[in-house]
Amino acid sequence: MSYNQGGYGQYNPYGGNGGYQDLEQGNGGYEMAQMNQNNGYAQQQPAGPTAILNECRKINDGINEVRAKREGQLAIAQNALLDSATEKEDQAMRQNLDYIEDEINNTFRYLRDLLKKVKQTPGSGDARVQGQIDVTNRNLRKEIEAYQKTQSDFQKRLRAQVRRRYEIANPEATPEEIDQGVENVLLGQEQSFQVAGSRSRQANEAKQAALERSAAIRKIEQDMIELGRLYQEVAELVHQQEPAVEQINQGANEVVENVNNANQHLNSAIKSARKARKWKWITLLVVLAIIGIVVGVAVGVSVNKK
Repeated sequence: MSYNQGGYGQYNPYGGNGGYQDLEQGNGGYEMAQMNQNNGYAQQQPAGPTAILNECRKINDGINEVRAKREGQLAIAQNALLDSATEKEDQAMRQNLDYIEDEINNTFRYLRDLLKKVKQTPGSGDARVQGQIDVTNRNLRKEIEAYQKTQSDFQKRLRAQVRRRYEIANPEATPEEIDQGVENVLLGQEQSFQVAGSRSRQANEAKQAALERSAAIRKIEQDMIELGRLYQEVAELVHQQEPAVEQINQGANEVVENVNNANQHLNSAIKSARKARKWKWITLLVVLAIIGIVVGVAVGVSVNKK
């Protein structure tokens, strides 16, 4: 399982013909590649404990790759943007950062979809696989939380740089004016970033740097909102199977109850049949006795007449 140029390895469902639409985000024109339909998950529904466990392993492998990308490529790209000193460098570094963030975000969506399909697979409530599914769910939520924290910390560092760049571009501004100006810039109001005077070149460089970083901050904020929804969906998957299992248990209980009732009726029928046979024999014996008496009386009378 590995990343390709367009996204997440050999099982990327985010192509234009299925799943999510092709994505273009940031200045990099980031576009996810289309999944190989012959090898993709859409063609392979898991069946049985072994297949479900294999799917869990795939998801955990994907989580490990996201972790490696977050701790490696993402950290490097974030530091590169923080350390860039020119407008050209800022644009290039933010483009690279956008690309890596989009890869991670789309991979999280895909892993969520895989886990959702596993949870909806018949047999996922089996005790032999339920524990591993729950562990996989926790692993995915844990990595989403780690990524959210990484992005939150990076966002704070970017905000500090935006403020510093605004101060450089507006050396005469009061602290209150700086606070308001920074907030305006972070909201995307570029016109609020006025540059004038003899320090125009330095101020313009500071302005462009602040604008690049504020754009990165806004993207992070949007991603964090979506990640919050995605995390909630993954958390809800923990309870998704319970109604089905409860229904199965209820059905099993009803079957047991029906069998017990049937056994009771059968026992009653047997007892009734035994009683009926008993009375049948008693009746037969009584009839035979009466016949015997009648015959005996008749024979006796006949003998007496002779």
